[in-house]
Amino acid sequence: MRLDHYYYLRRVLPFFAFFAGIEVVETIITTLLEAGNVDWGVWAVLKTFAVFVVELVIAFLYWMVPYFLYLLVLPQKRHGGKFDRVATCLFFAFFLGLSLFEEIAEGFFWDEFSSTFNFIAVDYLIYTKEVIGNIYQSYPIIPIMSALVVVVALVTWLMRKSLVPSSPAPGFWKRFFHLIGLLLLCGLSFVSFDTKDTDMTGNRYNTELAKDGMYSLFSAFLKNELSYKEYYPTTDERQAAAFLQKELNEPGTVFLAPETGSIARTIHNPEQEIHPNVVIVVMESMGAEFLPENRKDGLILTPNLSRLGAEGVFFPHTYATGTRSVRGLEAVSTSILPLPGMAILRKEGNENLQTVGSIFQQKGYEDRKWIYGGYGYFDNMNYYFGNNGFEVLDRTTMDDKDITHSTVWGVCDEDLFRRCIQEADRSSASGKPFLQFVFTTSNHRPYTYPDGRIDIPSKTGRNGAVKYADYAVGEFIRQAKMKPWFDNTVFLFIADHGAGSAGKKDLNPETHLIPLIIYAPSLIKPERYDMPISQIDALPTLLGLLNWTYDASFYGKDARKPGYRSRYFISNYQNIGYCRGDGMIVLKPVKEAHYYKNGEPVPADAQAEEMLQEAINYYQHASGWRKNLPVASLPAAREKK
Repeated sequence: MRLDHYYYLRRVLPFFAFFAGIEVVETIITTLLEAGNVDWGVWAVLKTFAVFVVELVIAFLYWMVPYFLYLLVLPQKRHGGKFDRVATCLFFAFFLGLSLFEEIAEGFFWDEFSSTFNFIAVDYLIYTKEVIGNIYQSYPIIPIMSALVVVVALVTWLMRKSLVPSSPAPGFWKRFFHLIGLLLLCGLSFVSFDTKDTDMTGNRYNTELAKDGMYSLFSAFLKNELSYKEYYPTTDERQAAAFLQKELNEPGTVFLAPETGSIARTIHNPEQEIHPNVVIVVMESMGAEFLPENRKDGLILTPNLSRLGAEGVFFPHTYATGTRSVRGLEAVSTSILPLPGMAILRKEGNENLQTVGSIFQQKGYEDRKWIYGGYGYFDNMNYYFGNNGFEVLDRTTMDDKDITHSTVWGVCDEDLFRRCIQEADRSSASGKPFLQFVFTTSNHRPYTYPDGRIDIPSKTGRNGAVKYADYAVGEFIRQAKMKPWFDNTVFLFIADHGAGSAGKKDLNPETHLIPLIIYAPSLIKPERYDMPISQIDALPTLLGLLNWTYDASFYGKDARKPGYRSRYFISNYQNIGYCRGDGMIVLKPVKEAHYYKNGEPVPADAQAEEMLQEAINYYQHASGWRKNLPVASLPAAREKK
């Protein structure tokens, strides 16, 4: 009997038709929604379409591997039989359901990040409890999933007679070689095509629209650790070290071992040191756009933060290093640049580093607490802080009677701050100063909070969450003022990142703008500094206000010191940026660098070349963080000096 040479084509054609149709419809809808941001030039559209087709085909090849394996192990005489028809219908239903589910999930993800799946989605998949809980609380999941099941069942029933061809199947060895050929194609695509290859137009929206969500997800999962020296522009190590030693040479600085290329240094302060209690509050998504001075609609969402800014040391033009909470926690706790890939909190070998905890420990602060209202295993936060000098206090150590409202991300900010006050009361009883590092969660989807606190109903959007988070800060300070330890306490309020990351460019500085407030009315006089500073400058600036002399390998600087040169660093995993004045250098994998001026891409000039070298010096040196940040390295360096 003659074999049908189109057997496999007829087998996979129904799958491909639905797969391609779903992808095309989803892409058209997203394109229409983002029409104003897309580059509609002829070549840009053609390149976007070409990459879209390539990723579509590659993703489909991966999908077909288990089906080809099934066709291999199924005996030839069973092909086309009842079992084959039932099994193929079940696989088609699974394939269709997962494809539709992926597109729905990607729609939610796009709504949050204006991007298809990337490293953020990989991180979220690891923490299914929080993510599924957040989605369930934020979206009508039961109606959506019910509709999805109905659609899948109906389509599968209508297609049941078209999924299995009547022609005879090839023999075992032909089916075997078909499977091997498919695996070789998948392997070839994996090593030769990366999601970074989709960046062909210079417009981020075109780049994201060209991607297949599932392919991007698995690519990010397998390739989320990026070696700076392998993928980014590099320079001579000695040149980078010499630049940084000059750049970080503030008044009173003595480098401990400059001949080794280290930036470890003693920062001398001639003033009398003070050792107050210190409470560092990292606020979820509290972008500077929520401050009254930056709003055009007249809404007053942050009256309490605005008041604290006016009464404290206020840096309204601080720039977050990234778009994820771990980036903000990393920057504030270690004063390090945002290196490509995962934040240090998620990297291996992040124990016993030089952090805010080790600095305060050297100053005799025995009571150091990491206080979080959620489950700190998320993003490896508990492990990181627990192995860097902090006692860990998260949701698991809270009594249910102390919780008035919570979401899957954690307890409401009022409950969190109430616990901070309880811990401060316990700590102050010992008569020794304490350090608290606090992370809030209320300004996060699903934007719910206790009723009756503010004039915006719960779960009505971001504005309500922002106003409630600000209200909780006001209550925190009001209650703290009634405590005997208040007058001897410094409060630092800073956001982890801005509220959004959307924009046309690879990196968008305006979405990274956050406030930094250092508040201690009995200890520090109010000041306002309007120059741009980096989130990594927060810790050195705090220590400067305390008049401390200390050893450090920080990449940040005290923004209040004379001669401070304004610059800041931003990132989104693969793309890392260096900004100074009206210029921005974006370093990208495959050793690329793009230059922007006043927000627009422009050809490189002398200023661009100078900034490029500075950016490389900073990032290349910081890529050796494992040797630069360990606490043990500082005493040894000091003895050598």
